[in-house]
Amino acid sequence: MLRSSPALPGLARAAITATVLLLTVSAFGAPGLAVAAPDSGSAGSGSAGSGNDDTDRVDPNNYAADCPDILIVAVSGATDSEEDRNPLAESGEVWSNWVGNVTVPTGEANKDEPGTVGWMYVPYPSTYGLSLLQPVPTYQDSMAAGVASTNRILDENKAKCGDGTKYVLLGYSVGAEVVERVARELGHRDSNALVAADDIAGVALIGDPYRPAGTPSMGEPGPPGGGFMSSEPADYGALDGKITYACRPYDIACDAPQEIAVLELALGVLGQLHFTLLNPGQTVSDFANAVTNMAARSIVHIVTHDDWFASDESFLDVLRKVADRTYDPDGPDRNTQVSQEQMVEALNWAMGPGSEVVKAKLAKEGPGFVEDNRDVFDLVIKPYIFLGFIQHLFYWNNNPNDPWYWESEKVVDWITALAQKQ
Repeated sequence: MLRSSPALPGLARAAITATVLLLTVSAFGAPGLAVAAPDSGSAGSGSAGSGNDDTDRVDPNNYAADCPDILIVAVSGATDSEEDRNPLAESGEVWSNWVGNVTVPTGEANKDEPGTVGWMYVPYPSTYGLSLLQPVPTYQDSMAAGVASTNRILDENKAKCGDGTKYVLLGYSVGAEVVERVARELGHRDSNALVAADDIAGVALIGDPYRPAGTPSMGEPGPPGGGFMSSEPADYGALDGKITYACRPYDIACDAPQEIAVLELALGVLGQLHFTLLNPGQTVSDFANAVTNMAARSIVHIVTHDDWFASDESFLDVLRKVADRTYDPDGPDRNTQVSQEQMVEALNWAMGPGSEVVKAKLAKEGPGFVEDNRDVFDLVIKPYIFLGFIQHLFYWNNNPNDPWYWESEKVVDWITALAQKQ
């Protein structure tokens, strides 16, 4: 570990110094990042018996308890789930559980073939960290809990049903980000894993904040933008070809302008803070801890990438990466640390013999920053603000008497087609 070395090489010193300077400026002009370890399992167990006694709200066409041909594992959006919800029960609130607009109609469409489909709702604390009295899980804590709960449901049902059941992963909005993370990891598992890519019939991501820019929407040309958290191409490994997106134009969750790095960073920051209205000091404390942890993780990323100063990666790029607390800055099975003494040593070095190295790298930040944020003004001059919220809600309509073929109806037909192949 770096802590054990008496002196730092020049590039490492420059990395530490530049990062400390950048973060010092950021502390006065931009939000901070919290980087505490993510919650690895606060969600419910995922078993059908958990939650409240609401088994009377299990849809009669839901065969999840009987190992159906296709089991839909559905992850609702923000505020639409709880960590102790019954995965089999339908929500009694008309404004909640939007993915029920796919699951229930899919059961209805296949009711003449009992045992074809079933569905389970992933229990997780789908919060933004916003509460009145007591702190609730932050956005990123909720995300980690949702990933853990989704994987538990898959593991439990695979152990129970074996190869007789295939799975469709369905996620909307925040739930799409949960499914996105599950799919990316699952697609790279060994084929002998308990749940592997062969067990997944398909993945549907609706209003996905990580949708790659310009990808098709339900088999048709999609809007040109991408997810506001990242519009870069995704690596799904063995699940490549099984992913389908639904994205409406100007739904800023999945059709945001591509070069909006500052917004991506800000959302990553906000996702790690508690906002308890009667305890604003909690947010301030989170911010203070965030800056410190941010500096440490950024430094670790830079000093463990030997060619970093010769690369095109900017400090802003590093900040965006470490904004995600699941990102491991020095790779697996390592625990690189930087001591306070080394930070002071590096700062002294940078103000002397290392100043030119630091200045050269920082000099490139200006043009790069402009390029990485050249589309920010599109958020204002184009109708993202006015149409974004409406478009984000307009995926759901199952009225057979209207002339439109809504995304929710397309997903129902897509899942039904997958079930018929089993």
